[in-house]
Amino acid sequence: MLFVSAVQHRRRLKATDHGRSEGWDVLLADRVVAYLDDPRFEDMFWISYRVTPLTDDADLAARLLTPEYWRSDEGCTLTFRSRALGVFAPNAFASLGMDAPGRVAMRALYITPEVLAAAPGPATPSPDETLTEPRPRGWFARALRGLRRCFGGSRSR
Repeated sequence: MLFVSAVQHRRRLKATDHGRSEGWDVLLADRVVAYLDDPRFEDMFWISYRVTPLTDDADLAARLLTPEYWRSDEGCTLTFRSRALGVFAPNAFASLGMDAPGRVAMRALYITPEVLAAAPGPATPSPDETLTEPRPRGWFARALRGLRRCFGGSRSR
């Protein structure tokens, strides 16, 4: 069972482009304050994301949309959790000069297989996840599906 779980997590890692495609929760002091989505390749190693503030604090919400906030000391204390995998990106940081209004360019905002394997316990996605976890199937169902593919069965799942 543990092996199947690890394989499923690795498949999910690949399907979500290492956590990028489903967006990121931005946490400040263990509280979600923003959401990063709409990844767009900007330059070598830099990917920009649209910033959507989720905090009730109007002042913080306005500051989150400015490039200066992401360069400040408070911006350096932010942590980023993948919505698809529920794992934190340990080395992510914001750009110092490539930001458009309402977007932030990030580097190292992805999950590696080593980070996923070292995550404490099973990686649990955030409640807003949009991908569904594949249903675990036994060896007999997989063998039957393989035989159907080989011999042209019309009912393959």
